[in-house]
Amino acid sequence: MFSKQIRSCLILILFLFLATPVNAQDMSEYYTVKHPDEFTIDWAGFYKTNTKATAKVRREYPHHLNLAYGPNPKQALDLYLPKGEIFAAPVFLFLHGGGFREGDRAQYGSIAQPFVKNGVITAVASYRLTEDGFHYPAQPEDVKNAIKWIYENIAEYGGKTDSIFVGGHSAGAILSADVGVDRVWMTAMDIPKKAFKGIIPISGPYDMRKKGRPGEQSSYAPTAELQAQASPILHINDPVPSALVAVGSLEKYQESSIAFANGLKAADVDAYYLLMDDEDHDDTALSLANEESELFKRTIRMILAVD
Repeated sequence: MFSKQIRSCLILILFLFLATPVNAQDMSEYYTVKHPDEFTIDWAGFYKTNTKATAKVRREYPHHLNLAYGPNPKQALDLYLPKGEIFAAPVFLFLHGGGFREGDRAQYGSIAQPFVKNGVITAVASYRLTEDGFHYPAQPEDVKNAIKWIYENIAEYGGKTDSIFVGGHSAGAILSADVGVDRVWMTAMDIPKKAFKGIIPISGPYDMRKKGRPGEQSSYAPTAELQAQASPILHINDPVPSALVAVGSLEKYQESSIAFANGLKAADVDAYYLLMDDEDHDDTALSLANEESELFKRTIRMILAVD
């Protein structure tokens, strides 16, 4: 017979095991965490902060984890819901960063807190990574399938099927831009274009032909032809009606962000360029989870303005 103390310990261990997200990527294995000397930002601290904040959101708000939109473990999303009765709520899909080589939905549930607090259903998706051998166009294809899952299933959770917004940080910014500049893919997937209302790309380069951080560009889009295909700024053909393009003043993506915002405006998109003072690459991601930040305030205003 086990003693009460041993039984209590076993129950706690089992609880922690069950509470750990299935197939969550081990952040201790991330390139940025294993090679901190190559970066000026403390990415290990960033991930720990987000993971802790994610746990808090999960304690406080209803949620459904590991909802599959494809067969690969990375092809899944976590859904966070406002408290109380939900009816025809708009939906925000967030795509994490990590240079296409790292990152997981398990570390970004923190993003959901201010959105669900303000009545917006929030989906945080993972997608296949280059570290696992997946390259362009696998990642934008995953995002399209995540949107399709949302369109087909979100009504069951109280969501509005034709009020979907997609945002992302860094690599996720590129992906949100990619699926938002030309909606021709929506027709092929039987999704009405009116369902996709806007994009919020944050801290990303939008021309993949230009050199980025070492290893990222060549891994995501390995050839010159693929780099051109993977550049959202080159394919603004049938864009979403609204966009918020944000970047930190301490980042190197300002020129790219301005050019992308201007390209969207030229295509009659209601696009706004937001420069966030004294913010670096990690700060801008954290700002989206901060209800008091200008980034969040402008994002929620854009989402709630849609009927």
